[in-house]
Amino acid sequence: MSDARISSFKGTTPSSTRMGAMLGIVTAGLGLVLLIAGLFGRLMTYDLRRDELMFVPPARLLGEWELYSDFFYNHVPYSAWYYLGSGILFDEFGLLGSARIGLFLAWLGLIAATGWVTLRLSGSPVLAVFSVIGIVTCELFLTGAGMAATNNLLPLPFAVIGLGLFLIETSKPAPRFLTLVLSGVALSIAAGMKVSAVLFIPPIALAAFLLPADVSMARRLKAVVLPLLIGGLIGALPLFAFLLADPGVFLAHVLGFHTGPHVAYWEANAATEPGLALRLSGKLMLAHSAWVAGVGLVMVMAILSVLWIILRGGARVDEMQPSQLRHGGAVLAIIILTASMAFVPTPGFPQYYIQPLVCLPLLLAVLFRRLDPPRRHEAVPVLAAGIVLMVILGLPRIGMGLVSLTEPSKFTSARFAGSGAVLRDAVAGSALPDGPVATLLPIYPLEAGLSVYPEFATGPFAYRIAPFTDPELAGKYVMAGAEDLPALFADNPPSAFLLGYDSVLEAPLLSYARANNYRPVELSGLNNRYGQGVVYLKAAGAEQ
Repeated sequence: MSDARISSFKGTTPSSTRMGAMLGIVTAGLGLVLLIAGLFGRLMTYDLRRDELMFVPPARLLGEWELYSDFFYNHVPYSAWYYLGSGILFDEFGLLGSARIGLFLAWLGLIAATGWVTLRLSGSPVLAVFSVIGIVTCELFLTGAGMAATNNLLPLPFAVIGLGLFLIETSKPAPRFLTLVLSGVALSIAAGMKVSAVLFIPPIALAAFLLPADVSMARRLKAVVLPLLIGGLIGALPLFAFLLADPGVFLAHVLGFHTGPHVAYWEANAATEPGLALRLSGKLMLAHSAWVAGVGLVMVMAILSVLWIILRGGARVDEMQPSQLRHGGAVLAIIILTASMAFVPTPGFPQYYIQPLVCLPLLLAVLFRRLDPPRRHEAVPVLAAGIVLMVILGLPRIGMGLVSLTEPSKFTSARFAGSGAVLRDAVAGSALPDGPVATLLPIYPLEAGLSVYPEFATGPFAYRIAPFTDPELAGKYVMAGAEDLPALFADNPPSAFLLGYDSVLEAPLLSYARANNYRPVELSGLNNRYGQGVVYLKAAGAEQ
């Protein structure tokens, strides 16, 4: 090569590099905006899931009724309060619409927390982009676990920011006290959203006694353990208030339900849910599909690739900085603990396997930080290839979400709001227009501003376990079984019955409606993935 060509090449390299970097930033930014837009479209068109019947209604019920004492709620309370807040802020979008928008805000929090934490830990924008895209395109997040307005996704932004703040601050010789207080608050809020998120706390609590590695134990107690403890107590104060006010009722809902009648119900009704994971073999298959298939596998491969680059460079474990080892150990312990816990609930459902996935980008960032600059360049092609693969894997679902944004009238929330209006008009012609609507799908009447029975206010979950609940436990629930319906309806007659979504569970309600002169009314728009709704009314002037 001639001197002139070499000179020209050298002269254009810095400019080309800057332009390439700018182009990369713009491309990544536009791509991320499109992914998030597609995510929103998918979330708003995702059909109703039965679990939403537990989490969405409290946004309308709270204020008039109290959790646990006035209606059944089988989870810790922060998720109910979260959806209450989103319901207040976004009321004009309807009950289900406000809940789905609240869930989208949680998504934005998870995306921002993952991107910021991985960037701060690794110093690599490419790794941060890889991590964010891994979360947005993960199959498990793009199905019921991340699309339905439940408590499955809600703890994750708080868990990531709590763990991330801890890792960032304990990388410094002088951690900031207030930042670690915020870390403790975030971790407690995560546990208040979903009980299983408490598993993020023990490894961090143990690591607090070991980090930073180059300071004394006395200093760690004062600078790390104390602020984490203060933050944790602040974040958990509402939980303590519920526990102290009525521990029997609180624990009966949060623990007693899941360890007793819930398991008995599914063991007796396993045939109604093909492929239900009641045994370890089924749970292992769920774990495989969640963790080592699709995007999960790509993230695992990236972790193994970075680990291989570290080991290939001649690094030995005893040569690594103690803080790096302890950070990696803390994240790995959380992954192992949350992964192990996923196998405990019976039956197993896909959403139980979601929590370890959000820790994979953090483990990758901790490992990447161990690489020196030349070795980091070796990892970049792996991350870039991973980004391309994950986008390809997520594109069908995200792409359909983008298309759906062109027809917001077809959003699931819009359909439910319209159906609620249809139901409200029908009930106005009932002989008992002021009575509650008897249904195991309470979102429709609540969308319409109609009243529901406390026993069915959060769907079929209390009703269906009635035959499997011992009298002592049942006394702590606001519930009614099939044998309790005649007395319940005689005391407070229904304005209407809304049925058609579960023929087996609804059979006693249908029998009562027919025996008491409620007649079916043809209405459109009450269909969803569980069936076509049918309204039974007692016409004005009919015999009572």
